[in-house]
Amino acid sequence: MAAIYSVFISACLLLVLTQVEAQGVQVVNGKIKVTIGTSAGCSDAVAFIGNHLAEAYRLYGNFLDIEFVSWGRTTWIDGVFFCPFNDCWANRLHRCVLNKLKDNQAAQVHYMTCEFTSPFPSQVQGTYLCAQAVGLNLIDVDYCVAHPGDDLDRKAQEAAVAPMRPVAEGGINFVPYIMFDDFPDRATSDEARVRFASMICFALAADPSTGVTSCQI
Repeated sequence: MAAIYSVFISACLLLVLTQVEAQGVQVVNGKIKVTIGTSAGCSDAVAFIGNHLAEAYRLYGNFLDIEFVSWGRTTWIDGVFFCPFNDCWANRLHRCVLNKLKDNQAAQVHYMTCEFTSPFPSQVQGTYLCAQAVGLNLIDVDYCVAHPGDDLDRKAQEAAVAPMRPVAEGGINFVPYIMFDDFPDRATSDEARVRFASMICFALAADPSTGVTSCQI
């Protein structure tokens, strides 16, 4: 009898989790929209991209619509950038490369995984090795990096405003932030930082058209 109750409880738990995921992470037209706010020198961003994003993309990349915002806690005053992690140059490089790869999500994820994996080419070494690894023309990349203050910076600054507000004002206020369907929520972002692939799986499993099953917490 105890075994039967155990199975029943497990089934109920799975049902509840699936319903929660379906409410918090939505599949729209076969895709889950994810915005990831990063900063090149942030160790939490390194941990998320290396330990969670790369694996989730390998498993469910066809279902993800990912936007990276490489801004973090940057402030931009009178044309001068100030970055808490001393990563202004690397973040600018990330913005340039991501823009040049805007029509190739797989290449964007590959690039960001490269940048957030030891030896951290742009942040620690100050090199374009990851840009080279995704086949970009380094002269074009260098020109972009050398001319900050354009629409790339303005768009990143604007995109970071809502998620980087204080939690009491409805923001996430943490780097990296993970935002689904453009809706900032600190609890959802915190959960995604530690079980991103699981959340994606449960959301996909709630939509029978995806064919995804067998999710684990």
